[in-house]
Amino acid sequence: MTEELFIKSVTEQVRCVKAREGIERELSDHISDQTAAYEEAGETHEEAVRRAVQEMGDPVEVGVELDRIHRPQIDFKMLGMAFVFSILGYFIVCAVNAEGFAQYPDYVTRQRVVLLLSLGVMAGMYFLDYTFIGRYAFGIYVFLTIAIYCSMTVSMRKNGIPLAFMLVYLYIPVYAGILYRLRRKGYGAIASGIVIQIVTTMLVGSVSTMHMTMNIYIMCMALLVIAVWKGWFAVNKKMAAVILIVTLVLLPAALLVCRIAWSGWADGFRAQRLLAWLHPEKYADGAGYIYMWMRSTLGTAKFIGPSASNPFTDGNILGNPIPYPTQPFVLFQVICEYGILAGIIVVLAFAAVIVRAFQIVRYQKNQLGFIISAGCFIVLLVNCLEGVLINSGYYLVSSMQFPFVSQGACTAITYAAIIGLLLSIHRNERIITDKMIERRRGWRLKINVKLEKR
Repeated sequence: MTEELFIKSVTEQVRCVKAREGIERELSDHISDQTAAYEEAGETHEEAVRRAVQEMGDPVEVGVELDRIHRPQIDFKMLGMAFVFSILGYFIVCAVNAEGFAQYPDYVTRQRVVLLLSLGVMAGMYFLDYTFIGRYAFGIYVFLTIAIYCSMTVSMRKNGIPLAFMLVYLYIPVYAGILYRLRRKGYGAIASGIVIQIVTTMLVGSVSTMHMTMNIYIMCMALLVIAVWKGWFAVNKKMAAVILIVTLVLLPAALLVCRIAWSGWADGFRAQRLLAWLHPEKYADGAGYIYMWMRSTLGTAKFIGPSASNPFTDGNILGNPIPYPTQPFVLFQVICEYGILAGIIVVLAFAAVIVRAFQIVRYQKNQLGFIISAGCFIVLLVNCLEGVLINSGYYLVSSMQFPFVSQGACTAITYAAIIGLLLSIHRNERIITDKMIERRRGWRLKINVKLEKR
């Protein structure tokens, strides 16, 4: 049997089309290596190829075994959690905002549309070949920037509220794809990563809050540090670490100190907010009131059942109508209305998603899947951790959204895309390799969405 016929017979047994390319290359490389060894022993090329192919075994049996290994994986844990938590999140949002929704009946219908939209986006990302992020990272970055600015403009013109601010977190997996494109290069690649990180932070700062801008900065820095630590760049790791610390930590800190020295620390809205968070008891009559109020309210919460001093029963919080201001405080509201046990269950649900996301990152075999899944994991970890701290009254209050239990369509799209990417990466874990991604690089846009037979 010839080499071509053997490889064809093997790949015919493999049902996953995307896996055939890598299998063909692996078989060809193995046969070539074995052929070279026989030729060195004195055999002719034809005889060496025949023996190398013969030693591979029965092509059908080999193909069946490879088909068992190289096939799409279904992450039943993450799929189940995403579906169940999305449904439960819809009911939680409706329950905690019942009085507000009673005043605005169209919000119930809108929330149903948001639920269906999030599930649709998640399913679309699940079946999408995630490697397009690595191949077209720079183009996607430009497209995402335009989309964010357009959506922010429309939302602010409509009601003056920047409802699309959560979309900026999609910069994180795209930035991961950019780092993948920059790998194997020298200090110039690290400098490019730093410049893109700073530009991204500036873009986010122009359309979002200072808190979210800092989050994006830290997340991008974490991905860049991971890439350097993994040895992606042709540089000295220690020297690269010094560059990152000086450029991304010490220099911004020095600029902040200079600004404080120039304008004065005690003056300014942000300084007052920070001081109120650090010492709420000293600012109980001002910005520190909300921290003292949340802590005292949680102190009276019951283990099961509504709190005796439930601040949400009158249909408003801090003088504002529900549902708008409760979005960052949905966990706090769940505890006040249903008890500490309900809050613990919600936190455990977030923790389960984060743990599963970390497991997906941990077992990735190709670099692109690793860095993108790491970015998605960081987004979920930071937002959930900050959200829990904010809702407990021990972190600086700011605009943030939990996954599954938020109302906005853009928030739902963002988290659905993040979780969908994790599902897609896990699905293709045994199929896509770095060599396959390298062979696909080019300027021709081709995004494949296929339902593979199992």
